[in-house]
Amino acid sequence: MIFLSLMSCDKNRSSDLFYYDETGCSDPWWNDTSYYDTLTTNIYKEIIASYLEDKNIELISFGINYDSAKAEVCLACFCRTGNVLQVEVEAGRKQKMRRIGFYP
Repeated sequence: MIFLSLMSCDKNRSSDLFYYDETGCSDPWWNDTSYYDTLTTNIYKEIIASYLEDKNIELISFGINYDSAKAEVCLACFCRTGNVLQVEVEAGRKQKMRRIGFYP
């Protein structure tokens, strides 16, 4: 009976969605990352997952959308590219996610 209740808890895991406005070159997950000639969505997902894992946050899903209203035409590292990262993480990480620059 206990085993069945533990299995049902896994299936009902709750999660939260967060977003991050990508910058030209000041996003924290690039600090200790190798340079990539080609950056695919899967590689990007692995980098974000590793960064969040180091902060004890489990990444459930990852996506990138382009929002032209958020794009800034400048060359500084802090300028937003218009890419908005969407991450789904385990529930209960709202404060941590906000501290590292993500928003709900």
